[in-house]
Amino acid sequence: MTQLALATGSLIASSVRAWFAPVDRTSDLPVPFNPASMGRFNLHTPPAGWWSAGCILDLKRTAVSAVTPVWSGAPAAVKTQVSATVGEEVEFTLVGWTRVGLSLSSGTEVLNLFQPTGSGVTTPSGGAAALVESLLPGSTATVLQLQVGSAVQVGDLVVVDVDYTGQTGFLGSGGSGTFVPSVPASLDLHMVRRFSCNVGLVLSINGTAATLAVPLPAGAPASAMRLSRLSGFTGRTGGAFLPEWSALFVLDGVQGDRLLLHYPRLQPAGGASREVIDMLAPGVERWRPSTRLRALPVTDANGDTPALCFRTYLPAAMRQV
Repeated sequence: MTQLALATGSLIASSVRAWFAPVDRTSDLPVPFNPASMGRFNLHTPPAGWWSAGCILDLKRTAVSAVTPVWSGAPAAVKTQVSATVGEEVEFTLVGWTRVGLSLSSGTEVLNLFQPTGSGVTTPSGGAAALVESLLPGSTATVLQLQVGSAVQVGDLVVVDVDYTGQTGFLGSGGSGTFVPSVPASLDLHMVRRFSCNVGLVLSINGTAATLAVPLPAGAPASAMRLSRLSGFTGRTGGAFLPEWSALFVLDGVQGDRLLLHYPRLQPAGGASREVIDMLAPGVERWRPSTRLRALPVTDANGDTPALCFRTYLPAAMRQV
């Protein structure tokens, strides 16, 4: 009789990969993630709404929870324990610079830099957009139908969102980019697009159809949304708005197992913009964005229990349990 050997051992992975999704603050609902049905997702095609931040370095998770003993009797003895405080912080360094990385490391709102008009007021966070284009019907999250004669080119960074017409509260499609408590004295038509997370990179253009490298976080553009070309992004230290993200950290084991750390809600833990600077050679430095985030609780429907993080282990085939 042949017996199958049950594999045991440590999870060994070459790197930690990270994905982030902006939380819609208007509804306070994180992007859904079910580890049972989605936990084995292809690393090159994450679930809808999640942005890849690539590999990260020096991941550190620090629990700031406290368990308090309950004493009873004479002489007193510990009869039970209760959770007095619940908290957790996450620190890591991102390998490359992206809009997500800039936002995570800035600790506040990030502004999209419109391609300039060549005139008008100059500000440290960018001026008015040189071009705003409407989209044609049939646009999807990955393919934008452009106007005939559009100035959009392959390689352009673009933002797709609605005009600002006096809205207050959290602004931005596909995730809140800022909070406006009251209508400004001077309306900025581009303000929603200026803070919007609904950005993408034009990978190719066929006729009037522009294909994006990754889908827009907000999905298919609404009819009221318009497009602006971007030069880059800027984070301004001192802003009062705290961005909020859902995060997935994935370790793929060499034997086929997988470990996932899912944080439904993460906000900056405070402090100014952070970078890690490595000296590669005399006169040659490498700068990488770094961040420290604080986990906020969600209520898990299985038992209506508050939770900060969900750590999931998916065993390899024939792994002993």
